[in-house]
Amino acid sequence: MRTYAFPSLLICLAALPAVAQESRERSDLGLVQRQFTAIEQLADRAESGSDDAAGTRYRFDYPRFTADLERIREGIHKYLSPSRAQPADQVEMTGQYRVDAPHSSPSDEHD
Repeated sequence: MRTYAFPSLLICLAALPAVAQESRERSDLGLVQRQFTAIEQLADRAESGSDDAAGTRYRFDYPRFTADLERIREGIHKYLSPSRAQPADQVEMTGQYRVDAPHSSPSDEHD
């Protein structure tokens, strides 16, 4: 019985770049998750340092920003460790983080 080791070797060598690319992607996405953690810490620090000055018309919506970051992190986590095939979550992020301040007074300024 004759074995063909050469074709098997070629198949293995052809698959190596795909495995390396997948490994690199997983590594890069892990880095993205760690960077989101750093961004979330910076946002927490900015939120604690922000003053709710009376008369300001707009403020940054930190809770919405944090929720969007968490959605992205959750999506990456689900991609990196899928449990089983599930329908995709179709909820869209708003991307709009400017909201009216709760106690704003009318002003003569225009946007």
